Formats: sequence, structure tokens, C-alpha cells
Amino acid sequence: MKTNSCKGFTLIELTVVVAIIVILVAIALPVYQGFARKSADNACLIEAKSYVNDVLVRLSDSQVPYAPSVTGACSFYSGANAALTITGSFTATSRAPGTSIVTCNLASGGSCRNWGLPCLALALGRAVAPPVRLGR
Repeated sequence: MKTNSCKGFTLIELTVVVAIIVILVAIALPVYQGFARKSADNACLIEAKSYVNDVLVRLSDSQVPYAPSVTGACSFYSGANAALTITGSFTATSRAPGTSIVTCNLASGGSCRNWGLPCLALALGRAVAPPVRLGR
């Protein structure tokens, strides 16, 4: 006689697997968001540095610099316009999920600095909690 027995997973086993997946997602999501923020901040820094290089070339050729595009990685430029001179500077704000402000100084050869959220808050005199690190 043949018995028809179905073997499968119990409800407890499936619940444990789902709980493990939820825990892994809860750990991975903040890490991914941190990477996305850093990537957006670095993209704005690269875009601002590229704009500085173009402005320096245009000014050395006695041309008027153009206003930067705000459709890229930086959402806002302050001080970057046709009146920009070789001794000027400007700031650019990174697009979300980025949180940094990039400051570029043409007088120092076009150097740019990326002010992240903790550095910016300290420069403004505000206290911020240190970032929480998971693992080592």
C-alpha cells in the first residue's frame, strides 16, 4: 500500500526565515542610504570642480563665464554667474539624497571643498550627533 505523505516547511520555519530576512534588510537599508548620500555628495563635488575648471579656462581666454546648469548633481549654485571673477568663489548644494555644500575658490586655483552635514553644522555653530557605525 502506498501512503501519500507531503513533506513541507512548518509555519515556525517559515516565520524564522522571514524574520531573518527582515533583520538583514533592516541592517542593509541604512548602509545603502549612506552610500547613496556619499555618492550624491561626491557627484556634486565633481560637477562643481568641472564648472570651476571651465570658468578658469573662459576667464583666461577673456570670455564671460556662463551660469551653471542646475539639472545635474548640484541643485543650487550661489555666487556662480557671469560676474564671477578670477578672485571669486561660489557654493553649490548637492541634490537629495546628498546633504553637503561644496565651496569652490577660484583665487586658490579652483580648489573645491565638500562640507558634509557634520562639518557644516560645526561651521554654523550647531551641535550634531556623531554618526552611528554598525560593525567594525
